[in-house]
Amino acid sequence: MSEIEAAVEKYVASWAEPDAGMRRKVIAEMWAEDAIYKNPFVEFHGRKGVEDAVTQAYDLFVATKGATFKVTKVDISRDAVRYTWEMTFPGAAEPEAIGTQVVILDENGLMANDHQFIDKAPTGMEELVHIGLDV
Repeated sequence: MSEIEAAVEKYVASWAEPDAGMRRKVIAEMWAEDAIYKNPFVEFHGRKGVEDAVTQAYDLFVATKGATFKVTKVDISRDAVRYTWEMTFPGAAEPEAIGTQVVILDENGLMANDHQFIDKAPTGMEELVHIGLDV
């Protein structure tokens, strides 16, 4: 496993980390200070923004529903990384959600710009977006 693949695994695992301090530490290690993370619904700026996004996902899917996240594929092309992930609920035969991330690394190898694509949205996603919850 390459260093970048290991970093992607660590970052995706942090989305299910119950310790907020550990999530913050992983984000600080892996993200540029002026990073931008965008999903189809909202944009987050800086490490604090990334932390907010991860915390929202943790609160919505892990803390309340026991979701787990796993990386299914990583592709690397110079300073760009594309990876796919799955979110699964306990006892489920199929993933609840599947996504693809396209990340641009900065000159220090930190995540600088991350675009998330939802390949399979979790049940109820439309309602969450409709009421204005950042997901």
